[in-house]
Amino acid sequence: MQHLLKTLRSRDFWLRQFLPFALAIAAAFIARYQLEVSDGVTPDYLAGQWPLYAPLNAFTAFCITLLLFALCGRWWLSTGISGVLFTVLAIANYYTRDLHGTALMPQDVLNITTAAAVMGSYTLRITSTVKTIALCLVPVAAIAAVQRWLSGPKKGKIGWPRRLGRWAGCAAGIFAILYVGYFAPFSIKPKQTYGWAWQTTYYTYGYLAGTIESAGLLMNPIVEPDYYSDEAAAEAAARAADYTPAVQTVSEQEYPDVVLILSESLYDFDLVTDTGADQDVLSVIKNTPNSIYGHTVSPHVGGGTNSSEYEMLTSNSMMLMPSITPFNWLNLYNANSIVSYLEDLGYATLAAHPYTNSNYRRNSAWLNLGFDEVYFQDSFPTKETYGNRPYQTDSATYRDFETLYEAMPADQPRFTFLVSIQSHGDYNMNDAELDLVHAATDYGEYDDLMDEYLSCIYLTDQAFGELTEYFTNLYEETGRKVIVALAGDHAPSFVTHVSDASVAPENDLQILQRSTPYVIWANYPLENAGETSANDPYNRIDMCMLAPVLAEQAGLPLTPYYSYMLAMREDVTVFTAGNDFMDASGVTHTYGENAAMDEWVHGYFALEYNNIGTHAHRNQALFTVPESK
Repeated sequence: MQHLLKTLRSRDFWLRQFLPFALAIAAAFIARYQLEVSDGVTPDYLAGQWPLYAPLNAFTAFCITLLLFALCGRWWLSTGISGVLFTVLAIANYYTRDLHGTALMPQDVLNITTAAAVMGSYTLRITSTVKTIALCLVPVAAIAAVQRWLSGPKKGKIGWPRRLGRWAGCAAGIFAILYVGYFAPFSIKPKQTYGWAWQTTYYTYGYLAGTIESAGLLMNPIVEPDYYSDEAAAEAAARAADYTPAVQTVSEQEYPDVVLILSESLYDFDLVTDTGADQDVLSVIKNTPNSIYGHTVSPHVGGGTNSSEYEMLTSNSMMLMPSITPFNWLNLYNANSIVSYLEDLGYATLAAHPYTNSNYRRNSAWLNLGFDEVYFQDSFPTKETYGNRPYQTDSATYRDFETLYEAMPADQPRFTFLVSIQSHGDYNMNDAELDLVHAATDYGEYDDLMDEYLSCIYLTDQAFGELTEYFTNLYEETGRKVIVALAGDHAPSFVTHVSDASVAPENDLQILQRSTPYVIWANYPLENAGETSANDPYNRIDMCMLAPVLAEQAGLPLTPYYSYMLAMREDVTVFTAGNDFMDASGVTHTYGENAAMDEWVHGYFALEYNNIGTHAHRNQALFTVPESK
């Protein structure tokens, strides 16, 4: 006791031990601020993180400093290194959020090869936010300098007892922070907070707190709904047992070929701003005769192609998988998808992409999904590009794709899936004189990007016209029926910077930013052609709803899963858009606000979890066409 009192009275203790320790904590609070700023957290959310979650995130950052101190025994060095690490992390998170639409999460480590492949095409702009993050390193450096001065001259070697004591103390501190903060029975942060939007967790509880939960979800990436049971899934399917398709089911001999296209960065800026462009960039897609036009709601803004791809192919919502990139993480062998559905109906299947097969592990993922044939850039020999942009044009892609399509078995109906690449960002690769479209509205630093982007979409639109002409000629010459569905995977990353806030309330504006065009067209008379309006911005469905809609319009027999989703569409058209649902009239509702909508959505997620959930006993009959059909 006397020794403790002597230590507490010691000026050396307070100046050379306690004060450097306290300054290290202060630096951790700066790191917390850098990360929240990089996430775009609003002042209201920043204030709301006090008094619990702001300190929790700061002390979580301090754990890194403690770890470094355990290794080197120098507060100034530990503070300096952790300061640099958090600055780099914050800047990386800022650009990830800006270009991808979501925070930098642990899962993104698995996407490092994909990120490296595409980052070369982007120009990273030094914005005011980036400058703020970088300038925060100045006070951290000052803190490290003060710590260095307080530590005085370097002492001799530290003995093993003191070294072990330092390690034990740091380990105890790290354990206490993480246990009390996250893992105790009554932890500071609730253990499960992921819901309808990643922002809810990251903005409410802080970046590091959200990241720790995200890392935990990687161990069991599929969230089990509280209300789930195998019986609940069966009961949900029974609710739609009497669903009558909008199109009469055709005979097996009349099955049309099915073409599904995920179009890179296809977006309609008319939803969020008046560009005043000198060309109508979507005149073909919006006005193609014998077609259905609308919008699909993408899981992300500015990136996340694989999430859109997964939802399109499987009809499984990413809402139960908030922390993963599906192709990189999920075992897709024997998964239910439009691939397995059409193969059960006798279709030959093919998937193609005019770029590398390493992105999102598409090569293995597509084969695991059951595609008979998969093709990548070596099978697209035309190599036509737009100006200085490195990506093959959609026109050339479609011409090469037609060759692959024609080589498929002629005695089977064909299903082809194509992921394009032409309009991938960034949008400052061409000189201005190569722009085909020019916006009249002043978008400041985004002017040049807007013109090049609109030019890319204009080419996408024209190429779709070429594709429909090809299939029209095919029908006239051979009578082979083909139905085509095309949808954009996500808006370009700068959509959030040029959107007109007066267009819609904030939540609705976020839905508009995630609403990409889709069109369903056939080279034979389409029963519901022209049913939807290109002028109705709220005519939209979820990305995972597109496959059931396409199957219905093709006149194919439906699985109970597809039937449920189509029945739900009569009341709930969008159910994965942030924190909102959208009813058939285009009105958005907050989850929990409308009991009837909640019941539909609960049923859908029960079915989805039965399909892919770790603790579910899959009822395969819910995901295959009944024999009677």
